[in-house]
Amino acid sequence: MPTNKLAPRFVPTLTEVVRHGLPKAPPAVDRDQLVEQVLQALKPRLEQQLRASLQAVVEQHLRTAAPRMQHDMEEAVEAAVSNAISRMAQQNT
Repeated sequence: MPTNKLAPRFVPTLTEVVRHGLPKAPPAVDRDQLVEQVLQALKPRLEQQLRASLQAVVEQHLRTAAPRMQHDMEEAVEAAVSNAISRMAQQNT
């Protein structure tokens, strides 16, 4: 059965060759740039973890050192008071 239909005026045209099965070549990667991007993404979290770790270490050190520091301070005050009393006694004699 013959048809007298006219072809559409604008027909889509294939402008790109598509080859199935051939993998695309991976894009070139700048190693240094990639490292920098990863570090920038991780930096806030790393800084937060570093601060938390350092704070824990400092607090532990202070808990350990505080009694020793207090003892040393007491000894220094006792020595200063004893020296002052000795000087005052020497001046009064």
